[in-house]
Amino acid sequence: MKNILLSLWAAFILTSCSVKPKTELQAISNIKGTAVYGDSVKNDNVIDLAAMRTAMQDESKLDLKIKGVVNEVCEKKGCWMLMKLDNGEDLRITFKDYKIFVPKDLEGKEVILDGFAYTDTASVEDQQHYAKDANKSASEIAKITLPKKELAYEAKGVVVLN
Repeated sequence: MKNILLSLWAAFILTSCSVKPKTELQAISNIKGTAVYGDSVKNDNVIDLAAMRTAMQDESKLDLKIKGVVNEVCEKKGCWMLMKLDNGEDLRITFKDYKIFVPKDLEGKEVILDGFAYTDTASVEDQQHYAKDANKSASEIAKITLPKKELAYEAKGVVVLN
């Protein structure tokens, strides 16, 4: 009788150890798309571009994953992108450590970016450089004479959705 009770007790212990606790978290997967540039992007806490401005209201720098449509890409190398904010202003996206280059034909494509948004003051030189990269005319470039305070974004990963 003692051996039977001991065997039942051992069986109970062994079976109870193999049951996974219900509090175990599910792994967060990477976002799937037609292409990934830079780091993969996890499928959690992604906000749309309109919500980014609200999130940045009282912040000068904030880690964010954003979703939006590419409006323009650097014509020279694909080293920056522009997206339109809900107020009509451009959001300039640059890439961490200048290590990512995206295809020049991403205009109109929906993307998800992982990185951080920040408030920036773009110098006249930088603005003129970006205008040259975008093949703007000499007269358009000459009109850039003042620094510009703007929201900007540095991405470490880009997922193209369509």
